[in-house]
Amino acid sequence: MNAADDGHEVHVDLQSQTISYNDRQIPFDVEEFRRHCLLNGLDDIDLTLQKENDITTFEKELATKRPWI
Repeated sequence: MNAADDGHEVHVDLQSQTISYNDRQIPFDVEEFRRHCLLNGLDDIDLTLQKENDITTFEKELATKRPWI
């Protein structure tokens, strides 16, 4: 980006989905789910851990219904 190469400060705002430099604002799109993950610092492991209670319940039921697994 030329603005950055010329020493101008470039501001990327994921919340408002804009790139700003000098007096210009350029909008950009980010898929809502990806934006949510980036804004909240969530990776695949964090997303899985959000379902920890459901996973534990499933595993307990599975152990009762199918103990050979």
